[in-house]
Amino acid sequence: MATLCLLFGSVAALGAQEGGHEGHEMEPAGDAAQEPQTDRIRVVDFPEEQRLVIELGPIDLPAGITHHELEQIPVQQATLPFDFTINGFYAEAVDGSGNEVPREVLHHANLLDPRRRELFLPIMLRIMASSHETPPVSVPGWLFGVPMRGGSPVLALAMLHNPTERPFDDVTVRIILDYDRRARLPVYPIIPFHLDTMFPDAARKAFDLPPGRSRRSYEASPAVDGLVLGLSGHLHRYATRLTLRDVTTGEILYDVTPRTDEHGHIEEIPVLLHRGKGLGARLDRSHVYRVTAEYLNPTGEIIVDGGMGAIAGAFLPMEDWPAANPGDPVYRNDYAWVITSQIEHAGGHEHGSDP
Repeated sequence: MATLCLLFGSVAALGAQEGGHEGHEMEPAGDAAQEPQTDRIRVVDFPEEQRLVIELGPIDLPAGITHHELEQIPVQQATLPFDFTINGFYAEAVDGSGNEVPREVLHHANLLDPRRRELFLPIMLRIMASSHETPPVSVPGWLFGVPMRGGSPVLALAMLHNPTERPFDDVTVRIILDYDRRARLPVYPIIPFHLDTMFPDAARKAFDLPPGRSRRSYEASPAVDGLVLGLSGHLHRYATRLTLRDVTTGEILYDVTPRTDEHGHIEEIPVLLHRGKGLGARLDRSHVYRVTAEYLNPTGEIIVDGGMGAIAGAFLPMEDWPAANPGDPVYRNDYAWVITSQIEHAGGHEHGSDP
């Protein structure tokens, strides 16, 4: 159950990426535009509850406003106050009186670590993401957890809208992290990861679907050796298959057919736990792994930005996790896009996808 819950947290990061118009490629911005802000973020510790709350805002939400029309909160940076491991997370929004507002206003919220890289790409590590449909994620803190280092910076952002007919004033987004501070725990330090068919361009998530059958793949090697505890993924309408293959050995680690309705809409993408392989399935940094998404578009026309394909999972590293290299061009492009895409939305432009 713990592995399954943590895996859902990783997959939630993919589900939160679905909104917006993907496919906008962002070039590195100027130095000033690449700096996150610090004026609308607060980190509040509740030691008795072992809960750290990262607050973003406030912001007013007029009735019926879309996330493209709303001047969003710029990406914010905060410093973690102490060492801990995350064993649960949730995101919510409250008004100026502390009353929770409808969860529909939360398009997505993200937390990123700019000092650590992703497993398959040298970009900022995506720690968590949540949208209005993401349930609270919780695991036993003594067994599993995502390690975080005190004194390290984190980037936090939230995309909001208000599909209701009621305005909300002074709204604050609360990213809630349940933690454990015991030095010898958890037994298994876990890192979330994802592998996207649109890599190495981390800013692009969607691709055009031609008529008939098509597939899109990306392959790479992990930065470190480790064990995959479980996998699931994210697809769009008309998807027929999602696979993860060890190209070096030919072994298939994940091969699923999504459950769809009669109109091709995705209803469920299976979760695979590698219990038959001990604690998890081995990923070897000397091997190449390929993620492939397959589609069958019956419309006879090209569907612009109609396809997505990504694998997400919980990873148990068997060696020290590598630091990010801010000088890497891929890292620089990703960093600039994360900062600038929020500014683009704030300007009312319909660009970008979610980090």
